[in-house]
Amino acid sequence: MRIGELSRRTGVNPELLRAWERRYRLLQPRRTDGGTRTYSATDEARVRLMRRYLDDGLPPAQAAEMVTATRLSVRPGQTPGSIPPAEVAEAHVEMHASLDRFDETSAQRALERLFGTYPASTVVRDVMMPYLREVGQRWAEGHVSVAQEHFATNFMHARLLAFARGWDRGLGPRALLACAPGEQHTFGLIGFGVALHQRGWRITYLGADTTVAMVEEAASHVTPDLVVVCAAMRERMTATVDGLRALSERWPTAIAGAGTSLTLAAELSARHLDGDPVTAAENVSLQWA
Repeated sequence: MRIGELSRRTGVNPELLRAWERRYRLLQPRRTDGGTRTYSATDEARVRLMRRYLDDGLPPAQAAEMVTATRLSVRPGQTPGSIPPAEVAEAHVEMHASLDRFDETSAQRALERLFGTYPASTVVRDVMMPYLREVGQRWAEGHVSVAQEHFATNFMHARLLAFARGWDRGLGPRALLACAPGEQHTFGLIGFGVALHQRGWRITYLGADTTVAMVEEAASHVTPDLVVVCAAMRERMTATVDGLRALSERWPTAIAGAGTSLTLAAELSARHLDGDPVTAAENVSLQWA
């Protein structure tokens, strides 16, 4: 888009946009063959995040530093959030070969090549989560052993948690994330947190098997803008309906995961986050933009 359209979308006048670009390198425009400067959806996201930090009272130079440190980049020429299927297939083949022989280093190299090109949340959605589903299917069909399945799962979990370092820093909205009581599947929830943090949110993560009382205690301290409770199995969520309903009366609450539904969310007076974690994070961010 041209700077006038970027200004219209973000509510920031063109003169200030040019100043941010010149002083802080906040924007990364490209030029058309005719020399016109054009701006991307990533530039728009940076401007929105900059405005949020400024509205919270942060000095412009510090706000710009935090925005530019946030991984919001999109590979030129690609649809935001997508990795070509051929690259996904190549990465999966290499990771299968590496992790099946318990070779962590080789599998890490395959991921590093992708992380060097695409946003972390994109790699999580398009490569890591589908790979884990494949591993589970291969184990169910007897193609990998229990030891191989555990090794691959723990490898992925550790790599994903590496992106969670410092995800409570910033001045954006705060999300409090937890798995329902008895729920041990955390991968999707962590992926959601990573994607949400990349959009300027601060994350407080409680992890697996979290009681409603634990969520309420944490919420009383951090005052979240959104509480998200996740469950892969419906019985994990329905076993604590009363507690979740009381939680949603005090804090904006959403439920997510295969064990949830729109009907259950309505029963709890909560929001239902559907789709993959990255898309859910995008939708949440749009609501608060």
